Amino acid sequence: MSGDGVLTELKAYAKGTKAFFVDDAEAWVQATQTAKTVDAEARTVQLTFERDGQEETEYKFEATFDELNAKSKVLPPLCNPPQLEGIDDLTSLSYLNEPAVLHNLQARYAMHNIYTYSGIVLVALNPFARVPLYSQDTLEAYAGRMRGELEPHLFAISEDAFQGMVRDRRNQTIIV
Repeated sequence: MSGDGVLTELKAYAKGTKAFFVDDAEAWVQATQTAKTVDAEARTVQLTFERDGQEETEYKFEATFDELNAKSKVLPPLCNPPQLEGIDDLTSLSYLNEPAVLHNLQARYAMHNIYTYSGIVLVALNPFARVPLYSQDTLEAYAGRMRGELEPHLFAISEDAFQGMVRDRRNQTIIV
């Protein structure tokens, strides 16, 4: 990637942009960009972020274009827009990076949704508690439905596999 490539990549980083930063206690935290300085002549970039909800916590990212080109330094991973918060399929995220995936799973878990799709794979988070997800009513709600019509659920995956066996007359594999 040339200097032009770095400049193009930096267009996504503007005042108000949210990105993730490593945190010892929480693994990743969100911060909002407050400043950006790009010196094309010196081939350097400096981004400043404030941690959301904690104005006194500031994160600075500094790199040269050469470091970014060589991937010895990587720009902070971007957050997804709020309308994608808690989305039921990870493949629909605008930014598919480790902290964005973990943040989405955490948001869904906070909404008591322990299942999330990642394409054809079902991600299940164990709540270590009894959950009312496996009743006869729930089973009947998913019966005959296509995957994606209702919230992600183990019953949706099993119904999809069953319909595949009936339709294709072949074995099916379920990945959870």
